[in-house]
Amino acid sequence: MRRAAAALLLAGCAAATAACTLDVLDPAGGAPLARLPLPAERGFVLTYTHSVSLRPVESRYVVRGNAIVQVAEAFDEHGPGMSTAPAPGERLELQRDGSGSRFVLHMSRPIDRLVVRLHERPAFRLTAGRQTLELDRWGTRSVELRPDCPDQTEDRK
Repeated sequence: MRRAAAALLLAGCAAATAACTLDVLDPAGGAPLARLPLPAERGFVLTYTHSVSLRPVESRYVVRGNAIVQVAEAFDEHGPGMSTAPAPGERLELQRDGSGSRFVLHMSRPIDRLVVRLHERPAFRLTAGRQTLELDRWGTRSVELRPDCPDQTEDRK
């Protein structure tokens, strides 16, 4: 009886600390393309070249439960679709450092479904912790980013 209880306790602990991953999927049918482990804080960054301004953009996200929340967007030049004023509860900050200045929009925006449209200009990168995945390897198409956190399966319902 004690062994069964200990095994059950260990299985529960393993499930509670199971690592989250970020799956890269074909948005049309859900076919898996890649899987990237998320760090303990469950954050990841998507960097890309803006399709109109051709300037670098960095979008920061965190996985809460089994949902993606955008927490910041950084860019050095305003372009079409880029925020010029923060929405209520958001904050736009100008940061300066040795390499120049950039705008950082701080937010907490839940994303129901994160589909990224890749275009012909390379530089789409997905970074989680110390691992980076070049999304350009799939050419000009769309990919879906979806978290998989085994300890949070109830959040998907």
